[in-house]
Amino acid sequence: MIYFKKDTALPPFIPLPRFMIASEHSINAKLLYGLLLNRTMLSQKSGWVSEVGNVYVIYTIKQMADGLNRSEKTVKTALNELENAGLITRVRQGWNRANRIFLHLPDGVQLSSPPEGNICPMEVQESSPCMGQKLPTSNTKQEYINLIQTERGEIACRRFGEYQNVFLSDDEFTWLQNAYTDKFEEYINRLSAYMEASGKHYANHYATIRKWLDEDRKPKPGNSYDYDYTYDEGECL
Repeated sequence: MIYFKKDTALPPFIPLPRFMIASEHSINAKLLYGLLLNRTMLSQKSGWVSEVGNVYVIYTIKQMADGLNRSEKTVKTALNELENAGLITRVRQGWNRANRIFLHLPDGVQLSSPPEGNICPMEVQESSPCMGQKLPTSNTKQEYINLIQTERGEIACRRFGEYQNVFLSDDEFTWLQNAYTDKFEEYINRLSAYMEASGKHYANHYATIRKWLDEDRKPKPGNSYDYDYTYDEGECL
């Protein structure tokens, strides 16, 4: 055990508004609201906004369950409770894609400025000293990568990779994260380094990463052949 000192950093935490403490919602709904508020703060910092400027989060049921140390069934029940109370809105993004979740504040709630200095939410403290020091520039926390717009239809993409030159939409990143949990960051960084070193460009970074991942999953043949070798005229096999 340690005592708090003048310069003691806070442990990882989630913010819980006073109006939620005083509400009649279940404890799981209150905790989930705090967890979603924490993620909304990160989305706000990163610029994850809809076409009309509303901040949203992309958070899977499994991730929420892990974050609260609750079952997925409990999380689904708490989500329904919050949605029925008008505290969140879920917008479907299509089959096999995580919903966009918009957090709401009740009318008349007293608001304050975002915390500054040594006050940091849960995900920030996992990767940052957070006591006025510069945030790391690594790719471990994707929420801190700046949001940019690309010309891939009307989809908003963000920069990823060691050299910040890999472009993925929120849904594409979430799909890779869920489908290739142990490998997706390695392949994002591999594509980033390869493009930076070679000067090559790809029309669709998501498709390229998926292609590499799927190819490396296939069993390797016993013999390797050079399919690019060309034979001179008259040469025998």
